[in-house]
Amino acid sequence: MDYIANLFGGELSWLDVVIRVIVAVCIGMGIGVERELANHPAGMKTHALVCLGAAITTMISAEMAYSLMGNEALDAASKVDISRIASGVVSGIGFIGAGAIIKAKDGSVVTGITTAATVWISGCMGLAIGMGYFRIIIIAMLAILFATVTLKSLEARFIKHRGMRYIEIITDDKNTALPVIEDYFDRKQVTVTSFDCTVTDDNENDDDSARYCCRYFLRVPKAVPFNVVMRDLARMKEVREVYESNASSASLKKASKPQI
Repeated sequence: MDYIANLFGGELSWLDVVIRVIVAVCIGMGIGVERELANHPAGMKTHALVCLGAAITTMISAEMAYSLMGNEALDAASKVDISRIASGVVSGIGFIGAGAIIKAKDGSVVTGITTAATVWISGCMGLAIGMGYFRIIIIAMLAILFATVTLKSLEARFIKHRGMRYIEIITDDKNTALPVIEDYFDRKQVTVTSFDCTVTDDNENDDDSARYCCRYFLRVPKAVPFNVVMRDLARMKEVREVYESNASSASLKKASKPQI
C-alpha cells in the first residue's frame, strides 16, 4: 500500500483523472487511425474506447487501494490487489480482439489478426495510462507506430511483391465470366493490380463467336496457395483455359481443365 501512496501522492485529483482520460482517448485514437485508414473493423473509436476503459479500470483499482489504506477494520485478506484487476482487463480484451478476426468459410484466409493485436495493446496502454507511467506510454507509442506504419510500408515494398502473379484466362463469354472471377478474388483476398481483356486470334468455336483472353496481374496473400487459385479458376464452368506466366516472359504454363 505504501507503493500506491508514493505513486500517486494520495488520492487522484480531478486534474489527474482528466489528464489520464484525455491521454487514453488520444493514445487509443492514435493507435486506431492506421486501422481506420485501412478500412478494418476496429478503428479509432474502438481503440479509443478500449484504451479509455482500461485506463478507467486501473484508476478505479488504484483509488480502491488508496481508500482502504490504514483501515484497520478490514482484514488484511480483503485488501485490494490492483494487479489482479489489471490481469482481468488484459485477458478480457482478448474477447474484443477475437471479434476482429475473420476466417473464410473454406479456412484458406484469416484476416484481422493485426487489428486484434492493436486492440489488445490499446488496453495495455490504457493500463499504463491509468497508473501514470507516461515514460512507458511515450516509448511504447513510438514502437506501436513503427510496427503498424513503418513496417507495413517496408513489407509492401520488399516482401509483398513476392506474391505478385501474372495469369491469362480464356473464356467464351466475358460478361458472365468476369463477375464470377472477380467475386472469387474478393473472397480469397486476392488483389487485382492490373487487368485487360482482348479478343483472341485463336478461335476454335464452331459458331465463330468471339473468344476472350483476360490478363490479370495479381497480388496473392501468402495464406492462399497459388496452385489452389489456379485449380479453382480452372474448375469454373465459365473459364475455358487458365495460364500462368512471368509478365516479361513469353512462356506460359497451362493449368489443365479438369474433366467433370
